[in-house]
Amino acid sequence: MEKNAEKWKTALLSSGMPLELEASRVLVSKGFIVNSNYKYDQSDSRFIKDISVGLHAKANAPFPGANEKSPSQANEKSGQLELLVECRHRHSDIVWFFLPNPNPGNASPIMQENTIRVVDNFSSYVMESDAAAAFDAAMPVCQKGLEVDTVKGDVDETSFKHGLSQLQYAIPHLLTENVISHIEEETEQNLPFLFCPVFLTNSKLFVLNKSATAEDIEASSRIQDISDEVPYLMIYLDYSKDFEGRCVSEISRLGELRRNEKAMIVERKRAGYYGTRFNLPFTIVESLMMADRSYMDVFFTRFIICNNSHFPILVDTVREITESVLETKKLIE
Repeated sequence: MEKNAEKWKTALLSSGMPLELEASRVLVSKGFIVNSNYKYDQSDSRFIKDISVGLHAKANAPFPGANEKSPSQANEKSGQLELLVECRHRHSDIVWFFLPNPNPGNASPIMQENTIRVVDNFSSYVMESDAAAAFDAAMPVCQKGLEVDTVKGDVDETSFKHGLSQLQYAIPHLLTENVISHIEEETEQNLPFLFCPVFLTNSKLFVLNKSATAEDIEASSRIQDISDEVPYLMIYLDYSKDFEGRCVSEISRLGELRRNEKAMIVERKRAGYYGTRFNLPFTIVESLMMADRSYMDVFFTRFIICNNSHFPILVDTVREITESVLETKKLIE
């Protein structure tokens, strides 16, 4: 009986369901409405077969305070925040180990901004995104990660890459659905939205010291000797040709916006305000439909990886950043 009990408990934990429940409780306590098993359309892909992400959480800002019982008790809506959360429960011997971005900030191919995507481009509001950029600047930035079994000595990146890919494949659908639903609102109700993908795990997260050498690793006795444990980090994930095709197919649904009068009003207002076509609604849609790398990078390549014990702090921080960004919101007349 004891052996069987160990088997079913291990299987249940490995499914990620208990971790999803823990994360859901945190999100609900902080004013989010949570849906499990967020599904998105999926092309015939040989790389990734799953068509869902564990959790999709949505909250309207300003967010409810600690003494409020539900999001409906918050003040008048100023914007919307959504989190996509994929969960992975691993054995206690497993740690996640990351390669830091070695490049200096001004020369790095990884821009330290937009991990929290601030999307005002399809509304008549404009916002400053400095607060969101500051959030990125405070996090470790990494280029690669893998699992290390500290007892068996095994190293693997399959599960890790798979979870990130599920999040990446879900973003075009999330973006498209938000644009379609928001653009139909009247001008002052067509509010900006923000979203952020999070990969959640119970494993401890370690970032290799930038100065570490092979000799340092040989001489070390503990993983802490050559790395720093962090609560969460940002990782860059480039996209494949398969994802590029998937994205173009999804975003093509927005091609109909050119025949939408409300979308045309937003386009004209933003063109007059900025005096340029850069980052106008139709420019973004057309660029994504052509898989323009500069726009693909902005929306689809940055992810947060978080240890579950620090998830409440991360959610609080993302809420605070969202509030700060939305405080700069200004309606284009």
